[in-house]
Amino acid sequence: MSVVAFKGFLERGVALNFFSGYLAHAVVHRLLPGLPERGPKPFTVWPLVVDGKPALGPTAAAAGAEVELRAAFFNEGLGQRFAEAVRGGFELFGVRVVPAELEFWRPPRPATQQTPAFRVEFLSPVRFETPPYVKRSVPVYDITPSPRNLFKSAARTALRLGLIGLRDAVRIYKWAYAAVGVLDYRARPVTVSLSGGRRLRGFVGWALYRAFETSMLGDMWRILSLAEAFGVGSNRSLGLGAVRVTPLQ
Repeated sequence: MSVVAFKGFLERGVALNFFSGYLAHAVVHRLLPGLPERGPKPFTVWPLVVDGKPALGPTAAAAGAEVELRAAFFNEGLGQRFAEAVRGGFELFGVRVVPAELEFWRPPRPATQQTPAFRVEFLSPVRFETPPYVKRSVPVYDITPSPRNLFKSAARTALRLGLIGLRDAVRIYKWAYAAVGVLDYRARPVTVSLSGGRRLRGFVGWALYRAFETSMLGDMWRILSLAEAFGVGSNRSLGLGAVRVTPLQ
């Protein structure tokens, strides 16, 4: 597993006409030919961050604007290949992004301060698919920042990475469900557009959480580190579910 964070500057201005997570997804596919087009993807991405702000909708990026592309890979070898491929920069609609900075790391990378309280910023639309306990014609999504949603998604990522077993994933989920509460939040639903007219809906905003029982604080921060690296919820390979986690005193 690995995370690659690239920063560069636009040679010329460019208009991003739809959700930039889809553009980040396309850049990964272009630089790593042979990735599967269908089924579970071996990577997740953030939407492009233009001058410090995630580009969720139509965005006019001026010449010289800073562009950040972040991708996380379930296979470390893929991450290394991508880091080499993106080192020289990439293009957006024919406009070159000139490289300035490249960072590569292996998660989990838990916060130094492992406090009971923390803040999660939901940087791109987040949606959690509900379990299919009944037959339904389409998936149903929960677009709320509940601890249950957050930790279930992060624990499933840890399970997929082989960092924990099923028993530990269930144990962490049950602990978080019983011990972690929401202190405050501000969230709103948003809809983003992809190419071909496809639209996806989720929520963005922030939430403050606190663990009111601390016997699994170390496990909590390892799980949160994976949430920050790989995102949470559905459609993460298209740039949904990007989060930033910050310890609070």
